[in-house]
Amino acid sequence: MSETTRVGAPRDATGDLGPARVAALDSERLFAAVAGLPRQLDDGYRAARAALAGWDLFDGSFPDGVAVCGMGGSAIGADVVGACLGDLRVPYQVVRGYRLPGWVGPRTLVVAVSHSGDTEETLSCVDDALERGARPLCVASGGRLAAVAGDRGLTLVHVPGALRPRAALGYLATSVAAALEAAGLIDGFADQVGEAVELTGRLAIELGPESPDDSRAKRLARELVGRLPLVYGGGLTAPAARRWKGQLNENAETPAFFNEVPELDHNELAGWVANRELGGRALLVLLDDPAGDRRLQRRFDLTAAMLGPLVAGVARVEALGVSAFARVVTSLYVGDFVSLYLSLLYGVDPGPIAALEDLKRRLAAADPAP
Repeated sequence: MSETTRVGAPRDATGDLGPARVAALDSERLFAAVAGLPRQLDDGYRAARAALAGWDLFDGSFPDGVAVCGMGGSAIGADVVGACLGDLRVPYQVVRGYRLPGWVGPRTLVVAVSHSGDTEETLSCVDDALERGARPLCVASGGRLAAVAGDRGLTLVHVPGALRPRAALGYLATSVAAALEAAGLIDGFADQVGEAVELTGRLAIELGPESPDDSRAKRLARELVGRLPLVYGGGLTAPAARRWKGQLNENAETPAFFNEVPELDHNELAGWVANRELGGRALLVLLDDPAGDRRLQRRFDLTAAMLGPLVAGVARVEALGVSAFARVVTSLYVGDFVSLYLSLLYGVDPGPIAALEDLKRRLAAADPAP
């Protein structure tokens, strides 16, 4: 079956993926930022806990729900934390849009996350929250969100700004977790962060540019050249699949799609089985959680067996660790490196994203009515 060629970039599955190639193409040092995730997790959690020491927004009682507002790289950390909250006593929702859900009120914990501080959807949600009597907790490096926090007397968790939002996951995720702890909704998260720091530290060495040319991240990136990535997760790894998709889109500037088990077995599976000519262009990446629900594992196995003969290949990535947070973070961390290596193979600088910057300029020029 013929393959379509990616426009505007060379396809070279045999290209150099070592430090010299990284230095030549990675203008914003995203490889270094990704390798720094262990320190981000540790520093971010400590800084957020310190910023929220003594914070008591609800006078010793619990909020009636949690709404975390964010977009793109500023939202994925909330998804990661949310996957670890199976026994949370109140509703938890990640809001990607301009308005909050109808159940949000004065006693709701609203967390507004915008790395730049200028995300218009998140700023709109802050206005919405204030109108409803809520007092949003703001997470930002600066920008308009930090200014609103200062003007309205809102609590601000400051995160470092010299990174792309997608490269600041450690700071953003741990800020959300620290907020939940400060609100009395969870406890003992320090142990989970500690395990994630230890395991990602090992993975940073195993997966980084100095690793052998046949290391699993480099090998999988080569397999993805010219292919359509389909990333499937389930349970804890569902947000990891979303993260893989976003990193492949932004770092490697390639289309990629994600879904989750068991939902995909009720719809998407039928589409691939019935359209076999499309499957030859796709490579399936399954994010396994060996410590997860055995029913999900059975579905993963059966889904792989059914789709395997129809797609260009199947890769399986296993989550590591005991705690929920460590398992979801290690599952997504492999994808961060894979996306960066794929950018090198496509001849793409993984930092700037012209299409997204162009859209922002067009939106600013349009200035639509609210």
